[in-house]
Amino acid sequence: MIPWNPAGLATAIGAYLSPGVDRNAELTDVVIDSRLARPGSVFVALPGTQANGLDFVADAVANGSPLAIVGEPVPGPTALVNDPVAALGHLAEVALRRARVASANMKVIGVTGSVGKTTTKDLLARITAATGPTVAAEGSFNNHLGVPLTVIKAGRDTAFVIVEMGANHEGEIASLVRIAPPDVGVVLGVGKAHVGEFGSREAIARAKAEIVAGLMPDGTAVLNMDDQLVRAMAFGAPEGLITFGFDGMAQIHGSRRTLGPAGQLHLTVCDQNSGETARVETALVGRHLAINVVAAIAAAVAAGIPLPRAANALSGATASSPHRMAIQDLPGGATLVDDSYNANPESMAAAVDAVAKLGKRAGRGVIAVLGEMRELGKESSVEHLRAGRIVARHEIDRLIVVGEGADGIHLGAAAHGMPSQAIEFWPDTEGLVGHLKSIADQEFILIKGSHGTGLWKVADALVGEDS
Repeated sequence: MIPWNPAGLATAIGAYLSPGVDRNAELTDVVIDSRLARPGSVFVALPGTQANGLDFVADAVANGSPLAIVGEPVPGPTALVNDPVAALGHLAEVALRRARVASANMKVIGVTGSVGKTTTKDLLARITAATGPTVAAEGSFNNHLGVPLTVIKAGRDTAFVIVEMGANHEGEIASLVRIAPPDVGVVLGVGKAHVGEFGSREAIARAKAEIVAGLMPDGTAVLNMDDQLVRAMAFGAPEGLITFGFDGMAQIHGSRRTLGPAGQLHLTVCDQNSGETARVETALVGRHLAINVVAAIAAAVAAGIPLPRAANALSGATASSPHRMAIQDLPGGATLVDDSYNANPESMAAAVDAVAKLGKRAGRGVIAVLGEMRELGKESSVEHLRAGRIVARHEIDRLIVVGEGADGIHLGAAAHGMPSQAIEFWPDTEGLVGHLKSIADQEFILIKGSHGTGLWKVADALVGEDS
């Protein structure tokens, strides 16, 4: 963040400063957690059902914060606004605009899609960081709070800002691109994640297309040619357009996907316009992540980074955000494959396929611990049954289904030939860690489920982290 003072900030967001504010204090960052406040931090006191930020203004000030943005008058140095959430977004919009002026060549890259946003964002950040100072979203910081908190960090020397943009409803990505209009907008795919909220894949596609509509006037859309609904977005794209995928018509074309001895993804990527080709040897696990590699390289090319340099930056790349196909050897000899951050039909099928192949290559068994895929609406039942069929088809050795919402998985597996003695149902995660430790020997243990199921806590406990 380019340093500011309370007087300038208040003018920018239309806030009323309380009498106790030092109008010339230096403001250097923005936080929404009072525990992270320090000298120079602006604390935004967000309303909440479980905790109200107003109750923590004094703590933020005690930690050194010279200013708190509040929606109601409270003691302390404050900037009073009608809506702190909207003020955070407006502040981020203005802060990014200031950073663009100070850093004339800055590129803002937005990434959206039903599956793989965080992986693609992490890979892209690895590429851009090798070229210039990069600000990228932490983890899955992709909503009305995460996007502002990311772009606010951009400063005078920032060359790239990489923003992940998610949505549960139409109009949400449009609001995010108003805060951070991208120079490059990437659309990965239109899957069934949140279909219960949107109602249809076509509605999801309209929401994802909002990133294309919100591009900077000279921006570039980067679209997945392998997805028909994304391909159709080209008709609404600006003059700048780069396509990617394994379709033969894609400009940034992936091919020759292979897996190394431990399942590491290797592939060839070619720019069919320039003729540049590079072999990319990552440490990512699973063929399904190849599209994320190609997407990241395509976005880099759109941002002006040559394909060979982008490909070279991904040499040895691993999953850098937690709980995403992270592999960890456990003390008892088993190997955890932790993909527990979230789940939808596409990512569930991909994870089962990838770990089944790992097991076969290594001559080891596989235990799949699967939880509910949430926000699927009326399609939930059929999608969980389908997931069970996929487990049975891949001849997984043992299936442990966790939670009532996921019971269709074990029903689907049993209906498609998986032996009943190989299937377990657990109503919740209580005692599951100890059970896994008692039954696992040399197997791969896949853990996969929506974030709200809490299966990520099981994964953390297995590797010894405090859950």
